[in-house]
Amino acid sequence: MSVELLVNVTPFETRVARVENGQAEEIYIERERERGLKGNIYKGRVQRVLPGIQAAFVDIGLAKAGFLYAGDIVTGGDELIIDQEDEQPGATDESPGRRNTPPISSLLREGQEIIVQVSRDPIASKGPRLTTQIGLAGRYLVYMPELDHVGIARRLEDPKERQRLLAIGESIRPERGSIIIRTVAEGHSEAELRQDLDFLLRLWEDIEQRARHAAPASLIHKELILYLRIMRDYVDDEVEKIHVDSREAYQGMKKFAEKFMPEVADRLYYYPGNRPIFDVYGVEDAINRALLRRVPLKSGGYIIIDQTEALIAIDVNSGAFVGSRNLEETGFKTNLEAVHEIVHQLRLRNLGGIIVVDFIDMHEEENRQRLLEVLEEALERDKAKTHIVQFSSLGLVEMTRKRTRESLGRVLLEDCPCCHGTGQTKSLTTVCYQLFRDIVAEARAFPCEKLMVIAHADIIDRLLGEESENVAKVEQFLGKQITLKSDEAFQPGKYEVVLL
Repeated sequence: MSVELLVNVTPFETRVARVENGQAEEIYIERERERGLKGNIYKGRVQRVLPGIQAAFVDIGLAKAGFLYAGDIVTGGDELIIDQEDEQPGATDESPGRRNTPPISSLLREGQEIIVQVSRDPIASKGPRLTTQIGLAGRYLVYMPELDHVGIARRLEDPKERQRLLAIGESIRPERGSIIIRTVAEGHSEAELRQDLDFLLRLWEDIEQRARHAAPASLIHKELILYLRIMRDYVDDEVEKIHVDSREAYQGMKKFAEKFMPEVADRLYYYPGNRPIFDVYGVEDAINRALLRRVPLKSGGYIIIDQTEALIAIDVNSGAFVGSRNLEETGFKTNLEAVHEIVHQLRLRNLGGIIVVDFIDMHEEENRQRLLEVLEEALERDKAKTHIVQFSSLGLVEMTRKRTRESLGRVLLEDCPCCHGTGQTKSLTTVCYQLFRDIVAEARAFPCEKLMVIAHADIIDRLLGEESENVAKVEQFLGKQITLKSDEAFQPGKYEVVLL
C-alpha cells in the first residue's frame, strides 16, 4: 500500500493529510489561535473536588477548567496502564473507573497546586481532560516520571522483537520513572533508545525547574507544533513520502528528522508548485465531501451521517441500486460497499463516541456475520481504538470509537444562524401564520393606527400571493391597515412588526 503525508502550512493554520493509495484517509488541522492542548503540561490549582463523581475541576489558566478523574491521579502503588494509544503523551483510558482508586477527597483538596498534563483536548462543551500521569514522548520511547515500570506498545506483535526491546528497556531504565517502548522502536539499537531517553530525562529536568518557579494556573511545557508531532508519532515504515509546501516548515522538519529520526530525512520533499498541494492530491475535495450529511456510493446507494453530542447515527440506503436478483442480495451488496465507505468516513471525519449503524435489513445470519467480519477487517487500519457489538435485536450494529480530538465537522463548521443546527427551517406557511398571531397580539397589547410588517422577500411574496386573503381577514378582524415591506437584510424566516 502506498502511503504519503501532505503538509500544508500557512501563517494561520497547519493541515496534514494522510493519503493511502491516492485517497485521503485522515486529516489533522491546527489553527494558530486554537492550537491543540493535548500533551501540554500545566501547573494547576484544584478548584472543586466532587466526591459524587470521583473527579475534580482544575484551573490551568484557560477559559474552561480541566477535568481530572480520580483514576487519572498517580498514587504510590500504581502500575503502568497501557492501551492502544499508549504511545501518546498523556494518553489515558476512556473509562474513569478503570482502577480501584481511593476517594478523590483523600487525594486532592481545594486550592492544592498540582502538575497535570492534558490527555484529551476540549470537545464541544467539555473542558480538557487531565492526568497527573505525565508522559513525555520521544521518537522511540515515552518517559513517565511518576511511575515505575517498563512497558511496550501492543502493536509490536513479534514475540522475539518484544523480548529484545523489553530487555533493552530494563537495561536503560532510569532510577526514577518508567518508560514505554514505542512501535517505531522496532529494529533499533540500544544506543538509539538510550540517546532518546537521555533527551527525555533532560527535558523533564527542565520542566521540573520551570514548575518550581511558575505561578499556579500556568503553562510549563508546550507540545510540538502539528507537523513535528505527526513526524514523531505517525511516521512509520509505511509512509513513503512527506510533501511539505512551506520552505520554513520543510527546513524545520528536515532538522528535526536529522536529529531524531535520520531514516526519515530522505523521505521529505519540498513542494514548490503554484497549485495548492491539497488540490493536486484531491484532499480539498475530500474535506468538502466529508462535511456533507449524505455520502453517495458508487452503486447508486448512499449513507446518511448525523452527529450529536455523544452519538453518531449512520443510515445505509440502497437508493438507485436495484441490480441484484432479490432484496436480500441487493441489501447485502449495498451493505458491503457501505462498510468501506463508513470506515473511511469515520477516519476522515474523526468521528468518535457511540456509533450506531442502520444497515439495510438482511435476514440470513451468514450475511450478517460476513458483514461484521468485513467491518472488523476494514477497521484494522484505524489507529483509534474501536469496539464492535453484534447485531442488536433491531438489526442495528453498535460500536464505539475512541474520541481523541474534535471531529472535522466541529472544527470546520458552526451552527446555521437560521436553523440553529437542526438542518431544517420553518416553512413559509408556518412563518406567515406565526406572523398573523404576532400581529394580533401586538395590536391588542399596544394602541396604534396601523401596522407595518418588515420581512425577507420570500415572506412578503407569500403574503402578497397565497396568503393575501388571510392578510385581508386579519385587517378586517383588527380594523387596522397592514403595510408590507421587503428587506433583504432580514434572514429567511425572520420578520418584524412595527406599530404606526
